[in-house]
Amino acid sequence: CNDCHGNHGATPPGIASVANVCGQCHARQADLFQTSPHKAAFDQQGLAECVTCHSNHDIATPTDQMIGTQQGALCVNCHTNGDKGFTAAAHMRTSIDQLIVSIDKSNEILSVAERKGMEVSKPKFDLKGATDALTHARVLIHSSSNIEVDKVVKPGLDVAGKGYQAGLDALAELRFRR
Repeated sequence: CNDCHGNHGATPPGIASVANVCGQCHARQADLFQTSPHKAAFDQQGLAECVTCHSNHDIATPTDQMIGTQQGALCVNCHTNGDKGFTAAAHMRTSIDQLIVSIDKSNEILSVAERKGMEVSKPKFDLKGATDALTHARVLIHSSSNIEVDKVVKPGLDVAGKGYQAGLDALAELRFRR
């Protein structure tokens, strides 16, 4: 309780909104939300910023399933097929899914090459850049901007693509040596 409510009362001193409490630790997400189209919409409808999607006392652990337009995604609670938010949610989810698939594919081929005795430590290390891009994209969802999400997903896809190519090259070298 003290983490959010403080030691001496029902609310932390000087904190009027739950979002301000969340923003103490999740500052980047809070800043992104404050400049997103959701801010005005949430204010207009009287929705609590963080609580609407993440709850408060039973905080929903963020997952990729929360965003998008598929059944169970939170975006469809407010957005319907054809509106701008629905399209944006679908795009962001697709971008993130593409990056996940690309990272997994690259990890898989690099692991195969490694198990066969090929030196792939540098491409495996470099692939962490794609994983970092995925983490950053997941945070940028709070901006509700496809452009901002794509700014980090596209370089992440490039890094993952290079990792995959390095795996292919390592396996080709193995075949040549044999």
